[in-house]
Amino acid sequence: MTLSGCTGRTSVSPVTKERVASSDSIEILREVVDSAKDEFDIAEVVLWLKNKNNGAETKILRTVRPDWHCWYMPDGTDFYPVPFDSVLVASRVYIHNLDPLQLIVEGCPDSRNEFSYFIDVPSRKAWYVPANSGFMGGTEDGYMVFRSYRYVSDPDIAGRYTFLQVFNDKGVMVDSLDLEHVILSAYQDEESTH
Repeated sequence: MTLSGCTGRTSVSPVTKERVASSDSIEILREVVDSAKDEFDIAEVVLWLKNKNNGAETKILRTVRPDWHCWYMPDGTDFYPVPFDSVLVASRVYIHNLDPLQLIVEGCPDSRNEFSYFIDVPSRKAWYVPANSGFMGGTEDGYMVFRSYRYVSDPDIAGRYTFLQVFNDKGVMVDSLDLEHVILSAYQDEESTH
C-alpha cells in the first residue's frame, strides 16, 4: 500500500554520488552511506558541495535515521531551529541562495509526510520547516512557498485539502492560502443537487 505523496525507498550504491542541485559555480552531491534496511527504513546520506571550477568537494552534512514513525505532522508559522547534525532526510535539495549558501533539503522519512529543512551552510545552522508536503518553489521576491495538507474540519466530509504557506528568509510565514473552503463549497453544491 502506498501512502500519499512520498516516493518509494530506493537503494543506491554507497560509492555513487549523484548531483541533486547545481548552479553555474557549484554542485550539491548526494551519497548514500548506509542503505535502507527494508521498506520501513530510510538511507543515511551525506551531502557534498562541489566547486565546479577546481573539482574540490566539501562535506556539508550527514543525515541521521529517525527512531520513530509518525502519521500526521501539523503545519506551523515559523521555522523551528534544530541541531545541524539531526537532519533526517536529504532526498531532494534546492539552492535557495548562493551567498551565503542556503539550501532547502527534504525527503519522506515516514511514508506519509515530506520533511523540509532550511540549511545555512556557512553557519552550520538548520531549521525544520513546519510544512508536511514539501517545497513548491520561490517567488520573484525571494519568498519560499511550501505546501501542507490538512484534514477537512467537517466530520461528514472525509479527506484532506491543501494549505499553502509563504515564508520569508527569517523563517516567518508572511502569507498563506487555505483551500478548505473549496472542498466545503463543492460538498455543499453536491448536497444541494441531491
